[in-house]
Amino acid sequence: MSGSLVMSNENLIEFAEGLARIASTGGGPKALAAHLAATLDAAVLVEDAEWRHLALAGAGARAVPPSGRELIAAAVAGADGISRLPSPGDAPGGLAVRIRGGDAALGWLSLFPNVASAEASLGALRLTAAAIAVELSREAGGGKSRRKSFWDRLLARAYDDPLEAKDDATSRGITLAAAYVAVALEAEGLDESSASSKLGDLRRICLETLRAGAGEIVVLERGGAFVFLCPAPLEVDAQNVRTAATLIPRAAIKAHFGAKVFGGVGRAAPAIRAGQTVEEARESLFVSRRLYGGARVMPYEDLGVYPLLLRGGASVDELRDFAIRVLAPLRAYDEKHQTELLRTLRLYFDVGQNVKTAAAELSVHRHTVFYRLRQIAEIGGHDLDSAHDQLTLRTSIAIDALNPNER
Repeated sequence: MSGSLVMSNENLIEFAEGLARIASTGGGPKALAAHLAATLDAAVLVEDAEWRHLALAGAGARAVPPSGRELIAAAVAGADGISRLPSPGDAPGGLAVRIRGGDAALGWLSLFPNVASAEASLGALRLTAAAIAVELSREAGGGKSRRKSFWDRLLARAYDDPLEAKDDATSRGITLAAAYVAVALEAEGLDESSASSKLGDLRRICLETLRAGAGEIVVLERGGAFVFLCPAPLEVDAQNVRTAATLIPRAAIKAHFGAKVFGGVGRAAPAIRAGQTVEEARESLFVSRRLYGGARVMPYEDLGVYPLLLRGGASVDELRDFAIRVLAPLRAYDEKHQTELLRTLRLYFDVGQNVKTAAAELSVHRHTVFYRLRQIAEIGGHDLDSAHDQLTLRTSIAIDALNPNER
């Protein structure tokens, strides 16, 4: 059969038997692709659902694209599910078929033949895609289920001891990072007919934007939303994640995603408390979508008092911790430089944000008040003209006044 694309029924049966032998001996996707390539004298490229390279066979000295993604996007998909790839120059056109495991899209199998027509190889192409789907499902099945079970347990706070969590992760083939930052994302306005494909695109865009080399990103999918657990062993890693996450809506626009992307970023948390950063990321997503509008991803630290209002049942300790955290930069600056920024802020709000009245009460020139207000904004990271930031600051000052012994 080698060197010919024309396959009789007998040839096809022999080819299928060859696939079965490879599968029974644990050859895997690479060996299956090599069998197809040798049989049809063609180059065969296998990629997963995120367009990561899984196997390349039969290429030899011929030119094969590093990914079939752009060719498949430009291809004409037939009613038989086969995508006819455009011909690059004088080279013969290729074929591509999606690798599926049940309803799940596992990747793509692309064929680049040496002869002018590949239509006679459709049967072999489909059989190989089906065999590879079985192998990918088998590889992911047991291990994937055990890994998913670990993350479900971790986020449910089922581990009391960090060492217990680490040992269990290791036994399931997971390298647990010291700390994580969660990024929750979802898209608005997706067409139902293309939602599945578009969510795959969103997953890819997010992973490409978030990937920073600190370790493997864990992807958790819940309906039409994603949660990405990004390793952040150092504060600089956490900051990089926060910065990258805010760029995702822009990356989606650049990639012509076609829908608004909303998201939130939790604070860095030790692995044993990964559930906390996930909850914060989801709260941030909800607040960002409801109150701030537009396509944006917002870090938890930038949401001020809103997460506490969202929970409704915030404890006294949570309220105190919130006020201390918000006012701490101003209080520390006052103590170090013997200034009165915090007092100025309180008085500024008390007199209805009237700079002239505040200056008179403080016995300083009004330009001094303007200068202090600029300092307050820079040091605390707040916009005093923003209603959102004003609410956060006013609430913090009120809580602080009610709990003078907690300062």
